[in-house]
Amino acid sequence: MPKISLSGPAELLTIIPFHLGFQPERSVVVVCFHGKRLGLVARQDAVDHPVATESAPQLLPTVLDGKPSSVAVVGFEDEPDQSLPLLEELVEGLERAGVVVRERLVVRGGRWRSVGCDCCPDEGWLLPEQADVPAVASYVALGHSVLPDRACLARLVEPLDAGAPRHALTVAAIDDWQRRYADAGGSISGSVPGPEAARSRRSGWRRRPADAGLSVLDGGDLSARQFLVNDALVAWSGLLHGEIEGFGLEHWLPAVVGPLRDVEFRDAVVGWLCPGSVSLESFPDELVAMLEVFLGPDLHVRSSAVAGSASAPASPASAFSSGAGRGSMAEWMNDLDGDSEVRDDALAPSALDGGWDDWDDAAAPRLLLSRLEVVCRMTPAAHAAPLLSVVASLAWWCGDGARAGVAADRALDLEPDHCLSLLVRQSLDVGLRPPACA
Repeated sequence: MPKISLSGPAELLTIIPFHLGFQPERSVVVVCFHGKRLGLVARQDAVDHPVATESAPQLLPTVLDGKPSSVAVVGFEDEPDQSLPLLEELVEGLERAGVVVRERLVVRGGRWRSVGCDCCPDEGWLLPEQADVPAVASYVALGHSVLPDRACLARLVEPLDAGAPRHALTVAAIDDWQRRYADAGGSISGSVPGPEAARSRRSGWRRRPADAGLSVLDGGDLSARQFLVNDALVAWSGLLHGEIEGFGLEHWLPAVVGPLRDVEFRDAVVGWLCPGSVSLESFPDELVAMLEVFLGPDLHVRSSAVAGSASAPASPASAFSSGAGRGSMAEWMNDLDGDSEVRDDALAPSALDGGWDDWDDAAAPRLLLSRLEVVCRMTPAAHAAPLLSVVASLAWWCGDGARAGVAADRALDLEPDHCLSLLVRQSLDVGLRPPACA
């Protein structure tokens, strides 16, 4: 595939919603550039003058941390001049910091204009049709889509309605799976365990000599807990590889969702999907061996080697355990969700100029997220928070902060003290980025 290029501000405006994942409304978006390369994209809700003076300084440090060579500031409006108070505050702050503001644009009613430009007609220029912008086809090929608004994004991870016909049966099935797991020595909780709990969990795994082979995978006797972990990883493998869906997924749902109350199992899955986010060396050897056999390296969300990107900050989990502070932003697109958002795609389409493998690698994270979102919609609220935290972690690792934000926020609605969801939310709020976004 050829390198994707954009021609002029109209095409830039057309692809911004593909980065956010939804059509921005009443918003101001800052698009950063590093030479000719598209960089950080940040969004804030449009607010009036009294609030704009407080809102702009909240976003500026995140934007400036990436050291852009220039920026474009774009207002998305429903009413005339709705975005100007915040737009002007951001422009003033950026210029005061020495950043070149190459464009000041406003989008309203399917038209766009340049702020302060005498050559633009009063009604503005028509935005091009998506079919007329070549870059759009490439974004679609990478799995990017545009939902009507952020509420639609949140509905992708909305748990199963309590009035759904299978709700009670699903709750009972997951409860039964977790009861059997707890009886077998597994840890079922909603918080990060202390050292004593961690040692107790590890006692459920039989350590093996380095040359002993996969004793529990090659005909050796399984403990009750290992049997259930085996069951769970078969379910996770089928789900993530797209081999289990529909009624089959309903059957396997307890084995997918049930073990996520075991923090060790949950973190091991996150660590496997997002290499480097959680050190696998901290987990029992046999659990890692089972991850390798059942999930396989093809499910690693690959990090992009971004030339010139900043040094890698810690993951949310390691930041919590080690007390790590805010790290440097990756120089690609990130989406911090809420009143202000930033988006970070380490493998942004404009960076792809290799073969088909590059495109497959870039599209894979969104495919994994979409499969997990299906499970979220099948999971009762009573059991949804751990699964939502996995979705939030994976989305954060992929640089899709909008999805990370809605998943973490929904988990915290259900369980306000859910630790991993809090960590993802805090990471988004302070701009903590993964080593490189896939």
